[in-house]
Amino acid sequence: MVGPLLAGLAFGGATIGVLRATGMDRDRATGPILLAAIALFYPVFAIEHGNTAEIALHAAIAIAFLAMAVIGHARGLVLVAVAMIGHGVFDFAAHMLSDGPAPRWWGPFCLGVDVVLGVWLLIARPWRMDS
Repeated sequence: MVGPLLAGLAFGGATIGVLRATGMDRDRATGPILLAAIALFYPVFAIEHGNTAEIALHAAIAIAFLAMAVIGHARGLVLVAVAMIGHGVFDFAAHMLSDGPAPRWWGPFCLGVDVVLGVWLLIARPWRMDS
C-alpha cells in the first residue's frame, strides 16, 4: 500500500501549498476545521457500508476528534496538531487491524495526509500571525 501512502503525502503537501498561497493558513481555525472535516470520513464510509454498529462506533470516534478540534481551538492549537497525527495513526491501525467500512487504500492514504498536515501544524504554526 505504498502508492496510497505516497498519494496521501502528496495531497497533504498540496493542501498546505494551497492554504499558504491563499493566506488561509493564517487563520487560527484552519487546523481545527481540517481535523473536524477529516474526522467525518469514517462515519460516511460506515453509513455507506450500512452496519448500524459500525455507524455508531465511527460516529463516536468522529465526535471525539471533533471535540479535540473544538478544545484545541479554545485552549491550544498544539492539541489539534497532535490529534491530526493521531487520526492518521488511528486510520492506519483501523485499516491494518480490522475489515472496517473504509476502502482498503484509505488507511495508508489518510496516514499520509494527516501526518503531513499535523507535522506542518506543529512546526510551521501557521496561525501565529492571527494569534
